[in-house]
Amino acid sequence: MSMLRLAILLLLPSILLATTRIDAYTIKLQALKEGGGQAMATVTLVGCTPGNLLLPLGFHAPEGLRLEESPAGVRLEMGPRDGMTSLHLLFPERMPPQATLRFSFTVKEVFQVLQLAPGEKSILPKGSRLFRHAFVNTQEAPIGIYRLEFLFPEGLMAQAIREQLPKPKKSEVLPRVLLSKSAGLQTAVLQFSNLRQGDDTSMTLELVPHRRSLGWLLVGLLLGGLYLFKFRDLIAKKRPDPAR
Repeated sequence: MSMLRLAILLLLPSILLATTRIDAYTIKLQALKEGGGQAMATVTLVGCTPGNLLLPLGFHAPEGLRLEESPAGVRLEMGPRDGMTSLHLLFPERMPPQATLRFSFTVKEVFQVLQLAPGEKSILPKGSRLFRHAFVNTQEAPIGIYRLEFLFPEGLMAQAIREQLPKPKKSEVLPRVLLSKSAGLQTAVLQFSNLRQGDDTSMTLELVPHRRSLGWLLVGLLLGGLYLFKFRDLIAKKRPDPAR
């Protein structure tokens, strides 16, 4: 074994220990009626060291990038866009070993625009929209938990979950995509744990306008009519006699 290879093997454990690790990476995206969206990201870091951390971002063209909360001296810059946007986090010499960062950005087009050929009819119902989010851990530092919470715009609801990858393991209790509600709006939460370099996760949702169900209204009218028909004699007896 050469001296160079021996030196690399001896230094490798210390290099790995010195690498900043992403314990949790959460993004909350609020979609707007106009088609855009506002996002807030929270990144929890452990083992922080001074220098540069490349952070992948699963949005093609974010705008208005702004660092909202961080230790003193931390800088956030837009990085390369090789198919997926990356961000540069620059840590100062006195960077604390554990830190939580928050940054915001806007998304101009949240929903996918379907390109139809001339004369081709859409396979989606009228008024429906498609939302797709894909995230790939392109950097060396592992990510403990990646979580995207997508808040639907007012007036839209989930019609179908068309994609949720990777499929949950047998040890996972929750599905890859969980539908719920937050602040009165329907939401979809994509979550994936232990992302190594090259691991990816994604979801595709079909949203449709809220539909007011006429079924319960018809049932209510029917029950009301039956009640009046059944108790019509009782109601008639309770009416005052005009001759008295």
